[in-house]
Amino acid sequence: KYSKERQQEHINQIRRVLVIKPDSSILEIKDALEKQRVPLKLDKNYINRLVNKIRKERAKRFDYYTVNKVLAGFQDEIEELKKRLWIIITDQTTTATEKTMAIRELRNSDKDLFDKMFDAGIFERKLGEMEIKGELKDEDKELINKAIDYARGTKRKNNKQSDIQETTGN
Repeated sequence: KYSKERQQEHINQIRRVLVIKPDSSILEIKDALEKQRVPLKLDKNYINRLVNKIRKERAKRFDYYTVNKVLAGFQDEIEELKKRLWIIITDQTTTATEKTMAIRELRNSDKDLFDKMFDAGIFERKLGEMEIKGELKDEDKELINKAIDYARGTKRKNNKQSDIQETTGN
């Protein structure tokens, strides 16, 4: 078992081998590491685990790069589209129908961009979760209790002492 720092050094050395010969087998990597100026003798299973880490990292990096590149291009297109739509909207010679269609497209383009960014994981939506901050005011608590009582068909006494007695049975 190697420390994280040492493991990172091994990953960097394996990366160098893979840069020179990307389709190297595990045994070829093992031989290349042993033939370095400072020979490094590692188990083939350990090398395989590190190569898999490198491949996963590359795939993840490529995915982020691809998504970001496509999103940036889409965002640029939307911005250019907005400029053209605003020209249509502000132009005195366009008809009311054309202006309405341009406004609708302007609104939809923002929605489309938001949806794409949301799908890419840029935003996080918390559906079904409520965040309660602070305490309710006494009058708000009283209104809630009245609503509950009304729904149950009962009446709550105004006296706090009687509330305590009702809940404890004393």
